[in-house]
Amino acid sequence: MTNNDVQKIISETAEATAAAIYKKMMSEQARQEKNAFSKRLYNTKLLLQNYRLFKDHIDNAVFELTRIDEEQETAAEILDAMWQTSGPGKGEIIVESIKKSITRTKIIMEHINEMLKIFEVYSITSGKELNVRRWHVINKLYILETKKTSTDIIDELAEEYYTDRRTIYRDIDDAVEKITALLFGIDGISKLEGRKK
Repeated sequence: MTNNDVQKIISETAEATAAAIYKKMMSEQARQEKNAFSKRLYNTKLLLQNYRLFKDHIDNAVFELTRIDEEQETAAEILDAMWQTSGPGKGEIIVESIKKSITRTKIIMEHINEMLKIFEVYSITSGKELNVRRWHVINKLYILETKKTSTDIIDELAEEYYTDRRTIYRDIDDAVEKITALLFGIDGISKLEGRKK
């Protein structure tokens, strides 16, 4: 075996190793991004499911002791902290954490309300009946005051739109993805685009 043959084998091995390492790194990065977006979806659902609770908390708060550092927190910082601590079984902890501080609750609710307004305008002005329905589903299920259970609301929505419950659940999932992108900004949008490919 000549020196050139040895150099060629070393070069090919190095290239193959580098390619394998790169492929593994890209696969891991994609997995982490998918996991991060899944956590954000989970947090968005959690925020929507507790929307009325947070609203009542703000409306009925009698005493407020605000820490200076809480007044300077942004919605993005609070949402990021939620994202880092979320997961199955931790939802109650996150909700209690937000409720403990009226200031944090107000910041989050202002952000959610603004993003819901944007989602509503987008849905209505899109000219697509599907988008209007999705807004209506989110609004009726999570935002409007009601004494009905979510199961009853979903049944009503399915009947109102002459469809089945699965379609309403798909509407919820699609709307929550779009709201997640709004809540988490450009990072949420890039993750959403990555999921669509």
